[in-house]
Amino acid sequence: MPKETNSRQNPSLWDPVFRFHFQEIPSTNNAAMQWLRESRPGQMGTFTAAHQTAGRGQHGRIWEHRAHQDLAWSLAVHFIEPRHAKTIDSAFWMRLNMGITQAVERCLKRSSELGSATEVRVKWPNDLLILQDGSWKKCAGILLENHWKGSNLHGIVIGIGVNIAPFPPSNNWVALQSLTEQELTAERCQVLLEQELGMLFPLTNLRFDPITLKQFDLYQKSLFGWNEVLQFEWKKAIHQARFLGINKTGQAQLEWVTGPHSGTITTHVSTGDLNWIHQ
Repeated sequence: MPKETNSRQNPSLWDPVFRFHFQEIPSTNNAAMQWLRESRPGQMGTFTAAHQTAGRGQHGRIWEHRAHQDLAWSLAVHFIEPRHAKTIDSAFWMRLNMGITQAVERCLKRSSELGSATEVRVKWPNDLLILQDGSWKKCAGILLENHWKGSNLHGIVIGIGVNIAPFPPSNNWVALQSLTEQELTAERCQVLLEQELGMLFPLTNLRFDPITLKQFDLYQKSLFGWNEVLQFEWKKAIHQARFLGINKTGQAQLEWVTGPHSGTITTHVSTGDLNWIHQ
C-alpha cells in the first residue's frame, strides 16, 4: 500500500476520503489500484503526483505529464457492495464515462473561466478538446479501470489528466493557462474537479443510473465531429464515415461514406473497435 501523506474528511465531497500525494510516481492510477485492493468497502482515496513518469491513456497510449505543471489525479472507489458481472447493465460503464466526462468539461470551463466564445468538445469516449487558433486540441483525458475479484466487481479507479501550464505551440495539445490571464495551478484545478465529481452521483453505490436523460442529450451536443465526415480505422482498414453520435448504450453510430459498407449505417461500434485517424 502506498504511504498516505495526507488524510482528511471533506464534507463538501465524500466523507471520508483518504488523500495521497507523491513527489514522483510512475502512475497515479497504478497507485490507486494498489490501494484499492487493500481498502475496505465504502472507502475512497485520491492520488496525485507532482511528477507522473509513466501515465497511461486510453488503449495503452502514453499520457505525458510535465513535473509540477499539470494535473495527474486518480480516484479509487471501493463499492459498498460488490456486484456480480451478470447483474451489471452493459451500458452502465459508458454512461458512467459520460457523466465523468461532463464533470471534467465543467471543471475546464470553471478553471479558466472560459467565455461563451470558447468551445469545449468531447472526443468520444475519453478526451476533452478545446478550440484554439481554428483547430481542436486535446486539453484533458480520462481513464477508467475496474477492480475485479473473480466475477465480482469491487471498485473502480478514475484517472484524469489535465494540461495546466503553457508550453510551446503544438498542433495537438492545449493548456488551460494559455486560455486565460488568471494564474492557474494544478491544485486549483483539482479542487474544482472534485467539486464537480462530488455532485455527480453516489460513487460508492453501483445501484444507480450514472446519467440522466437530460445529461445524455447535453453529452450528445458536446461531441466533437458530430454529423461530420471524418476518417476512422475500423476492422483494420481506413474509411470515411459521418459520425452520427452515440446510442443509449454508449456505442458510436456511423454512416459509412467509403469502403465496403458505403451507404449503410452501423449503430453499435465499441470504443475498442474504432480509431480516430485525425481530428
